[in-house]
Amino acid sequence: MVKIQTNLNNFSVAQEIKSLFSTSKIQYELAISEQGIIYPNLKKCPYCKRPLSKNGYNECKDKIAKVFGLNFKKGRLVCPTPGCRFILNIPQSVLKQWFSRLMNFIESIILSLRAKKLSPANIAKHISETQNILFSEEYIRLKIQELTNSIKTPLLQEEASGVLVHDEQFIKIKGIDLKRISTVDANNSNVYYDKLHSDRTEETMIEVCQELKREIKKIRAVVIDGCAASKAAYEKVFVGILIQYCLFHFAKNVRDAYKEEEGYGKGKSMIPLQYLISFFSILNIFFDHDREIEHLRSLQKELNGHIERINNENYSSEKKAEYIEDYMKSYDKKASKFLRKVRNARRRRKGVKLVLRTEEQAKQLLERAKLENVFPKAVQKQVTRLEKDWTNFTNCLRDNTIPPTSNKVEQYYSLTLNWIEKNNIQSEEQFYREQKFSLIKRYKIPLIKEGIFSEFLKTTLLMLLTFGRT
Repeated sequence: MVKIQTNLNNFSVAQEIKSLFSTSKIQYELAISEQGIIYPNLKKCPYCKRPLSKNGYNECKDKIAKVFGLNFKKGRLVCPTPGCRFILNIPQSVLKQWFSRLMNFIESIILSLRAKKLSPANIAKHISETQNILFSEEYIRLKIQELTNSIKTPLLQEEASGVLVHDEQFIKIKGIDLKRISTVDANNSNVYYDKLHSDRTEETMIEVCQELKREIKKIRAVVIDGCAASKAAYEKVFVGILIQYCLFHFAKNVRDAYKEEEGYGKGKSMIPLQYLISFFSILNIFFDHDREIEHLRSLQKELNGHIERINNENYSSEKKAEYIEDYMKSYDKKASKFLRKVRNARRRRKGVKLVLRTEEQAKQLLERAKLENVFPKAVQKQVTRLEKDWTNFTNCLRDNTIPPTSNKVEQYYSLTLNWIEKNNIQSEEQFYREQKFSLIKRYKIPLIKEGIFSEFLKTTLLMLLTFGRT
């Protein structure tokens, strides 16, 4: 219980101040004087029964309280009887409620800033600059661990659509190569699986699929990168499931095949113009790349004109070869510049998006690509694989709820661990802590309990009215 000697300054907040101290575990009642001094509400000495006298007060020396302008005064009671040594001081714990609300306030700031990927050093700097409270980087780091460990992994937020997107990411932790295996819903924000494994063999993938089966009632389709182990595991655990191969990974395999056989320059990154046309004729099977093909052909026509002119000139064979090579490299660069411009335009929020073909269009364009182009050996292997696994590449053309790529997982990866963060993970425990933040953000779950800020500010205002510096 708390007794308050009211005056004009604190009369309006008397009830709130009483409630603030009412949960104190002190064994005696408290009284707050008009001067803002907290006294034990004890009248007589428990030993000699004589009236106790007030013997000044101790100021609370907590630096954080002083930052907020609070000048807590903890009164002392002394027995005046000669030989009686009874002295009663107010303990620090009497202020526990205010300090606990302060820490709730600080912890909420720490969590919200960590969710925005600020480092412990920058969080400590922010709190110092905004609240004038100094915390060490190590304290913030340990506090983040403590708070994150206390947070449960968020539960799924939406009903499963029955279509999954599956992919893997390679992570190295202290020199050990690990596989991050992840599965998300194709049509909502649910993340069903996201764990680290030492490998991605068929046995491992079967374990992943079995856990997914326990989590989701019905799965009818999955998008994968074409990994044989993943395909075998999904088909064994989910009998009759539709397997869609990621068209993005297919395009990457075709590009790598062209670089392997025809690329030149650093990392064989430059593909000659004549092969870019055949490359895009393959990409054009599934997505509308007519714009790129038309422009590349116009560049090839210009280049052929220059080559014909040089061949008709009275140059030596060495000079002709030199001039032709220079023109070819020049037009390779023009083509590369054009494609980079198109790619950047598509990445813009309101950029022109790629249009998915129908299955009938895809069949016709595949036949045309085979007739109009002579593919390098490594590329021909990819085209043969496309024909052999046509059903797995085209489920998305027959069912618009099945995405054509595994980009949904790639986007999840980019939002959780970018390239720099991925290569700076120090432990598996750190990975799973970061994962909690990413899921909370993805599911739009508030990190801060409702009312924490307003409750702290209200409490602090009441304390200032009663204990503020004069």
